[in-house]
Amino acid sequence: PPMTLFLLRAYGDFVIAVNVASRSAYNTSYLLVASKHLEPLYEAIAPELPAPIQIRFEDFSLDKQLMRCFTDRYLLHPHTLTELYSLRRFIRKSLASGDIKGELYMEQQKRIFFPQIFCGLNFRPVVTGGKVYEAYARFFSVPMHQLETFDPRQKEAKNILIVPDSRQPIKVIDKDIIQQIQDHYVSATVTVAFFKKAWEGISGNIVLYHDFHELIQLIKSTDFLMGGDSLPVHLAQLLHIPHCILYPGSKTMNFFTPFALQQHCFFTFDAVRNKPSILKDV
Repeated sequence: PPMTLFLLRAYGDFVIAVNVASRSAYNTSYLLVASKHLEPLYEAIAPELPAPIQIRFEDFSLDKQLMRCFTDRYLLHPHTLTELYSLRRFIRKSLASGDIKGELYMEQQKRIFFPQIFCGLNFRPVVTGGKVYEAYARFFSVPMHQLETFDPRQKEAKNILIVPDSRQPIKVIDKDIIQQIQDHYVSATVTVAFFKKAWEGISGNIVLYHDFHELIQLIKSTDFLMGGDSLPVHLAQLLHIPHCILYPGSKTMNFFTPFALQQHCFFTFDAVRNKPSILKDV
């Protein structure tokens, strides 16, 4: 049956949804309605998708990386109501015109009651708990092996890319861990990529990227990526680039990529700090 999925969260969430949707055999029965702030990212990844998808972008007045009502930090900001009003206005108009139809879905269960109450609609969540990629695979009827299986271009990584940034400060890879990675992989070319401006105190090969297109080209050109639980590893999953996730032990593993989970390629920050030799397992 027809269904509409609203994509109103962060960049990593968007890449997961679009990646799995593009592998669905039922791509004519769903419509993705995404916030306008996600359109530049889609334009960058669209050529990499295995198949076209039905998607439209609407301006819901989002000025952060996700809808404010889904956050703790911005929940009580006056602009939260502006975003909810924009969403409600669009949905009422689109339902009346028949532009959207069928069941209405949102990405996650978390905080879904805010748009439900404000719009007076029973949005259903794709993700209610557990592994996020598995939830989307079930939603779009995509076998998990399609997401888990891809072969490295070569057995030994000659070029390693570290992308330490993350939207959430707790997920950012610290300087000391970057240094340990550089010291450990002396036989490879290790490059550290920063958005627009490099951090002070980082030596070695450094490259800057300024937009999604440049970030994707950097990831495509490397043999192996090391990043936090953030957008770059989800782009690596989409692009079939082997990768490793470094993360704070206090955070959930539900957003980890199928590749990292299948290959057991994930380590906590403390594990790398306390025993750098575990990196050999990568």
